[in-house]
Amino acid sequence: MVRRISFRRIANILFNKNIDEDEKTIKKNTNKERQPMKPMTKNTKIKEIADPNLFYIPLSQHIGSPAIPIVEIGDHVKKYEKIGEISGNISANIHSPVSGDVVDIIDHLMANGKKVKTVIIVNDFQNTEETLTKRELRDLRLIKKEEIFKIIREAGIVGLGGAQFPTHVKYDIKFKKVETLIINGAECEPYLTSDYSVMKNFTTEIFRGLKVIQKLLNPKEIVIGIEEENKELIEIFEKIQKEEKFEVKVKLLPTIYPQGSELQLINTITQKKVKKGELPLEQGVIVSNVSTVKAIYNAFFEGKPLIERIVTISGEKARNIGNYKLKFGTPLYYIVNELKIVNEDKVIFGGPMMGTEVFDSRIPTVKGTSGILFLDTEEIERKNCISCGYCVEACPMNLMPFEFADYYKNGKYEKMITANIQNCIDCGACEFVCPSRVPLMESIKTGKLILSELEVKNNEK
Repeated sequence: MVRRISFRRIANILFNKNIDEDEKTIKKNTNKERQPMKPMTKNTKIKEIADPNLFYIPLSQHIGSPAIPIVEIGDHVKKYEKIGEISGNISANIHSPVSGDVVDIIDHLMANGKKVKTVIIVNDFQNTEETLTKRELRDLRLIKKEEIFKIIREAGIVGLGGAQFPTHVKYDIKFKKVETLIINGAECEPYLTSDYSVMKNFTTEIFRGLKVIQKLLNPKEIVIGIEEENKELIEIFEKIQKEEKFEVKVKLLPTIYPQGSELQLINTITQKKVKKGELPLEQGVIVSNVSTVKAIYNAFFEGKPLIERIVTISGEKARNIGNYKLKFGTPLYYIVNELKIVNEDKVIFGGPMMGTEVFDSRIPTVKGTSGILFLDTEEIERKNCISCGYCVEACPMNLMPFEFADYYKNGKYEKMITANIQNCIDCGACEFVCPSRVPLMESIKTGKLILSELEVKNNEK
C-alpha cells in the first residue's frame, strides 16, 4: 500500500504534539492547513504581463538531449518559428515566443543550476507570426494517427506537470494497448493553482484535446483525477461533457501530499503498482497533465506550438499574486520589475516541496515552470540525525532517506544505489518532517548528480 504524509502529522512531529489521531481527523485537518495557501490565487482571473525586451530561450526545456539550434546570430525569426530541432531519441523542438532578432546564442544558467545552450532574442514587438494550420473537429474524423503524432512532435509538447518528458515519445506506444489514460489534475503542491485555473477556464479545450488523444491512443477509459478540495470542478466537467458528447470518468482524490506524483496517482486510481524505472505503459497506463492536454488542443486545432503556459505567482513576499500566462524565456528580473516585487530573498521555481530555489534573476521561465514563489526566509539550524525515523515514515516510496544523508556526507555515493536512491521521487516530504533539519534533499539531489557523472565516466573507460 502506498503511504502518504499528511501536513497535520508533519505539524505534530515538528512541534512535539500528540500524534495519536485517527485518519479521519488527520485528513480533515490536512485540508484546513493547506487551504490558506491556495485560495490566494485559486479563483483569480488569468492575467498577462507585457512581453519583455529580451527573451532567454533555453534549448533544453525537457528530459533528454538538448535541441540543436537551427538559427544563427543575426537571423530574424517569427513568432512560433522553430529555433531548436529535436536531437536524439528523447528530445523536443523549441520555438520562438515572439518575432525579433537573434542577438546571441550562449551557455546560460537554468533554474536547476545547469548551463545550457540558450538563444537570446530581442523582441521587435511586431508579433509577426508563422503561418499556422488550424483545424476543426470534423478534421479529427479523417486524419490519420501518424499525422496527429507528427503534430504533437513538431509542436514541442512535453509533460507540463514537472517531468517535462517529450509527449510524442510517451505516446509512441507501438503495438501496446492503453487500458487507462489518466489526466493528472491533482495539484498537490502548496500555493500552486495553475492547473486548477486551466481546468476551470479551458474546460472545453481540455475535452477537445482529449478527443485528439483518444484518436491516437484509443484507451479503454479516460479518468481525470482531481483533489477533493476542487470538487466544484465536477459540475463544470459534466456540463462540457454533455456539450461535447464526450464522457470521461472523474475521480476525486484525497487531498494528501504527494497525491499528484505519477506513481501515487496510478496506484490510487487503478490500484496498480508501477515500480520506479518501469514505464506505466507496461501496466497499460499513460498519465498526462491537464495543461499538457490543453497544449495538444492548441497544437491540433490552432496550429500553435508550445511557447507559453499558465504560471502561479504567489508567496508571502509576492505582490500582484495570481495565475499568469507567461511566455517561455521570460527572465525572472522582468517579472519582478513588472509586478513590483521588492523582496527576492527566497525565490522558488515550482512548488515549495519539489521546486528549486534560484539565485540569479536572469533565469528564464521554461516549459516546466508551473509556479514562481517569493517566500519568507528563515534561519535554519542544521543538526545531526537523531535516528527518529520520521523521514522513513514520511517517504511514499518506502525508502530510508537518513541513509542517503549519511552516505552523501561520508562520500559513499555508490552505497546510495544499494539504498535505492533511484526510486526517490524528490517529493521533499522527508526533509519537511525532519526535526533536526538534516539537509536530506541536498544529499539526494546532489548525490544523484554525482552518481550520474560517475556513470558517464565509467562508460567512457
